[in-house]
Order: sequence, then structure tokens, then C-alpha cells
Amino acid sequence: MLKTRVKEALPPLFLLVNTLTLFNLTWLVIQDLLGKVPIDEMLTVSASYYIAVIVSSFAGVALFRAILRKMDMLFRITLAGAFLYIFSVFFIITEGTFLSIVVTAFILGASFGVIIPTCLTFFAGYSKVEGRGRLSAIIFFLIQFFTVVIYALASMLDASCTLLVLAGWRFIGAASILLHRTLTGISEDVNIYPEKVVVKDRLFLLYFIPWFMFCLVNFVEIPLLERFFVEEFAIYTLAVMVIAGISAFLGGLICDLKGRRIASIAGFILLGISYAVLNLFPNAVMAKILFMVLEGVAWGILYVTFIFVVWGDISEGKVREVYYLVGGFPFLLSGLIQVATQKFVNAIPIYASFSLASFFLFLAVIPLLYASETLPEKTLRERELKNYIEKAKRVREKFTKG
Repeated sequence: MLKTRVKEALPPLFLLVNTLTLFNLTWLVIQDLLGKVPIDEMLTVSASYYIAVIVSSFAGVALFRAILRKMDMLFRITLAGAFLYIFSVFFIITEGTFLSIVVTAFILGASFGVIIPTCLTFFAGYSKVEGRGRLSAIIFFLIQFFTVVIYALASMLDASCTLLVLAGWRFIGAASILLHRTLTGISEDVNIYPEKVVVKDRLFLLYFIPWFMFCLVNFVEIPLLERFFVEEFAIYTLAVMVIAGISAFLGGLICDLKGRRIASIAGFILLGISYAVLNLFPNAVMAKILFMVLEGVAWGILYVTFIFVVWGDISEGKVREVYYLVGGFPFLLSGLIQVATQKFVNAIPIYASFSLASFFLFLAVIPLLYASETLPEKTLRERELKNYIEKAKRVREKFTKG
């Protein structure tokens, strides 16, 4: 039974990994195509890319939710996305203009953005609530792993050839759907007007507000960190990615064993401390190393908790695509915020920004103090009872041996 369940879940879960990896890789390739350009041009291209992802995600939920839940239609859309990557290569070579890159960014962003909420819905449908954190950690680790490996291999090619590599990666994602003909992990929708329910959902808002603050602070700070680290920024980026990928497993364990609320609070506190350390000891090497470690750990915990776990918990028995769409909106918007900040980076005092970042991240914890735990209380009580029984057994064995 378990083997059948795993076999059934693997194709849609791989499609999720395939799609979110593509989200990371496509923007990296588009940046390579642009090279060094004025910030206004970079902002135009990033706006085209991220707006396409956001608009297509909304369209996927509002217009095509029922269609995308059918495997045959999902296969066709994913396959069409692979061909769009091939088309974009010839389009860029033929046109060779800045406008062609803007159009390419929009088309490619829309090609996978439309199915992101559906893929996340698959994940929630095929994961049990008590093990959702650990499964999220595996998914996040695979996304980080494939992003680094594919980009490292593709970096030896020019940007046009790299787009062909991404087309091949998308073909693999489409092929995985062929292995999964029926969708049994998704429950029927309950709410008729899901968008209104999300806005009025108090629990959703208590988790959404700190997540929005985190995305805003974190991605505003990235251009400032690039200016702060200078030559060390590439090392910083790689270190944070690696640490986040590994610490995601810690985040998954905390989510499942102690609860989502504890994991969220821990992530925000670690991130707030990291900026405080950097602000207090800006020239100390150890402070920079500690910052990288704390930020990587915090990012791993928060990514797992807020991208995958919390919205899946809150949307139980509801229209999951809507919760994942609205919950993921700050993250989808964050790339655009990051590029927009670069235009004003020289006018922002670095150390003052670190102080403000630390302050707002600690402030973000406040809504979580009023939020209830999304992991079912029954699960927590069962685990507490199990731990109590195990401790009692150890005490009894100790006295028996004595």
C-alpha cells in the first residue's frame, strides 16, 4: 500500500521540483543574455518576467483550475512550455534585440507560472499533514540541487544553448506526467468563492503578514549585501544556498515535531540576529561567516515553512490553489523588488538598512504570537505521549538494571 502511494506521488512531486527549478534557472539565463546593461533595462526585463509569472499564476487559478487538474491537459501545457524554450532560442538569434529578450522573458515566465499553484496543490494533496515538513525539506533540497547542478553544467555553454538545456529539462517534466494518468491526491473544492475566503481567513493573515515582511526585507537587502560583500558576494550567495538546502531538513523536522508556528518564529529570530550581528561587527570576518550561516539556516527553515507547509495546512478542505497563490505572491514579487532596489542602492546607508532589517524581522514575529498552530493538536499530543512513554521505559530499564 505504501509502495503504491509513493509510486503514485512521485510524478506530480517531480513536476513540482522541475517547475520551481525552472523558475530559478530561467531568470539566471535571462540575466546572462542581458549581460551588463543599464538598471532601467534590467528592471524592464525583470518586470516582464515576474509579472508574467504572477499574471499567469492568477490565470491558472481563476480560469484554468479545473482544466489543469486533468493530467492530459497538464501534459500538453508542460510540453508546449518545452517547445517555447526552443522557440525562444531561434527568436532571440533571429531578432537579436533588447525587445526580443523582454518578449522571451514574458513568454517563458508565463509558460510555467500558469501551473505553479497546481503543482503546489499536488504536493499538499499527496503529503500527510504530520510529515509535510520533512517532505517539503526533500523537495526544497532537490530544487536547490538541480538548480546548482544544471546551471553549473550550462554555464560552460552560451545563453542560447542553455535555453535548449532548459527545454530538455522541461521535456523531462512533461514525460513524468505520462507516468501518472489519474489524480487521486486532490480533494474536491469546498468553497464557492475562495478568493473572498482567503482575505477573511484570520489564521491565513497572521502567517501571511510576517511572510510578506520577510520577503520585502530580505530582497530589498540583497543589492545592499552585494555592495557590502563586493568580491565576496559570489561566495556569500553559494554559501547561503548550500546552507539553506541542508538546513531545510532541520526546518522540516521542527515543523513536524514542534509545529509550524515554532519553526516560523525560530526562522525570523535567527534572521533578525544575523542582521544585528552584521550591524554591530561589520568589519569582523567571523561576523560575516556567522551572518552567512544564520541567514542560510533561517532561509531554509522559512522557505520550507511558508512556500510548502503552512498554506497546505490552512487550505485543508478548501481551494488549495488560491491559498498557495496568495501565500506565494510575496515570493513571486520579491525578484522584482530586488531589481528595483538596485536603482536606489547607492542612496541607502548600508548599516542603517541592517538595523532596520533586524528591527522589522523581530517585529514580524508579533503576528505569529497570536496565530494558532496549523499542525493538528491531536498529532502534537500523540507525539508528546509517545515521548513520555519512551522516557518512562528508559527510567524503568535504568531502575531494573540497578
